[in-house]
Amino acid sequence: MRLLDAGFGHPRGILGRIGGTLMALGNGEQERWAIDAAGLKPGQRVLEVGPGPGLGLRLAAGQVGPRGHVLGIDPSPLMRQMATARCAALVAAGVVELAEGTAERTGGATSSVDAAISVNNIMLWDRPAGLAELARVLRPGGRLVVTVHRHVLGVEPAVLGDEARRAGFTDVRVAIRPRQFNAPKVELLALRPAPSPSPEQP
Repeated sequence: MRLLDAGFGHPRGILGRIGGTLMALGNGEQERWAIDAAGLKPGQRVLEVGPGPGLGLRLAAGQVGPRGHVLGIDPSPLMRQMATARCAALVAAGVVELAEGTAERTGGATSSVDAAISVNNIMLWDRPAGLAELARVLRPGGRLVVTVHRHVLGVEPAVLGDEARRAGFTDVRVAIRPRQFNAPKVELLALRPAPSPSPEQP
């Protein structure tokens, strides 16, 4: 378990570097799905929780363009280093930013991002706290996109939907998708609701 933690849970050292390389190779399909599901548009602001070696950051930056912003938060200095190297030109241009953080402590301002994305990371969260924090930083109408290998999730997929609703999300959808070359994955999509219009004053 310590070896798995050093490679994938809290990547560090040579095992973390190997784990990061494997993440870049193995998570591509999920990263692409997450970016597509987020429906990103030019100029938008995106938060990716636990971007690992940075593949999703680069994909998101390609969607939001030079006027958008993609922030990746990761508690692992090694993963931030690998992601910075992968996205070096985008970091230099100010489109991609890497910072220390977790789902529970993003460091973001309230209603500051249009989409929050997590790929194979939610099993490391304090889920209720992390979902509440992402609901806080998402703007009204902002989208939450989560995907994770079913076998590492640790709870029934329906639990994620219930927790997202308790955190204040609406339009919550949870699905289990079989895959040809990998284990099934769980997908969570949800929206931070827009405020109801105020009744007109007489």
